[in-house]
Amino acid sequence: MKRLKAVILPGIAVVTLVVLSLSGSTGASATSLPQHIHGPATCGVWSKVSSPNAGTSTNFLYGVAAISSTDVWAVGEYSNGNGGLTLVEHWNGAHWKVVASPNVNNSLSDSLSGVAAIAANNVWAVGSYYDASNTQQTLIEHWDGAKWSIVQSQGMGGLNGVAAIASNDVWAVGSISVNNIQYLTEHWNGSSWSVVSSSGPGLVINILNGIAAISANNVWAVGDDADSATPSAQYRPLIEHWNGSSWSVVTSPVKGTSDFLSGIAAVSASNVWAVGNDRTILDPYGPYFTFIEHWNGSAWRVIKSPSPGSENNDLAAAARVPATSRVWAVGFKQTNNIYQTLAEFYC
Repeated sequence: MKRLKAVILPGIAVVTLVVLSLSGSTGASATSLPQHIHGPATCGVWSKVSSPNAGTSTNFLYGVAAISSTDVWAVGEYSNGNGGLTLVEHWNGAHWKVVASPNVNNSLSDSLSGVAAIAANNVWAVGSYYDASNTQQTLIEHWDGAKWSIVQSQGMGGLNGVAAIASNDVWAVGSISVNNIQYLTEHWNGSSWSVVSSSGPGLVINILNGIAAISANNVWAVGDDADSATPSAQYRPLIEHWNGSSWSVVTSPVKGTSDFLSGIAAVSASNVWAVGNDRTILDPYGPYFTFIEHWNGSAWRVIKSPSPGSENNDLAAAARVPATSRVWAVGFKQTNNIYQTLAEFYC
């Protein structure tokens, strides 16, 4: 659970980036559910869009990617009271629908936390699973236009966010546990991954959860930082910018007592959206509410967004619909201790 893990257990994830092979195996898959119809959204504001739930106890969406207005993917996990299972949903222009997705054989829990869409028949999803010994391993899945399949990967840890500018210019972000919990930025140049020097303002914790690339010298990453590793630590929204040669922290507003940013979507150099959650009290279990910030080319500001859950609400990822100013955000809401998927839309 991408956001809950970062809130309740801020901390221990080793990210390993790997070269992919084109072989894999499938396991259990999600069940298709009734379609949910979405009426016209009110443009100029964020609005909630109905989305299905596969699990009886928990349903989370952690990643979203758009190919067109009628072809959008969201990924996450669901549970029926036991270990997590991968959750994949698709938007066809009128409704969201659960699409069958595999899980690793004999795993204790599976989750997808990020998705990148290259074409209608070429979509990648990344996350992690816990093997039989309860060790976290990377999980990578691919959509070929007909089905999702697991792609063999190597390495311990989980993958959080990825953004591609070109086939030889890809950024990935996550976190690594050393003496303190610090974020990790790596770059793919077409032949190999390399760690790019970066640092954050938090004395103990600096985590990047999402990344969006406008050009080779204009990349944004978002996350959170804190001066303590305790569950009730005060977290601050962390926004960083890459100018082609170095990363720098960009000032961002604070909405609550503790704020988190999990996803980011870039429409243009002067139109960037960041999403997450904010808390009014220092309690890792909430209540927390959806949190959206917007970059207008010169400054970040907080934008109002729906929080339909009576207990907790979170937006974990955002994605722009190509060639438009429309943006999707996904996450989850909690009511009566049941977690359900949450999708919001801006046009």
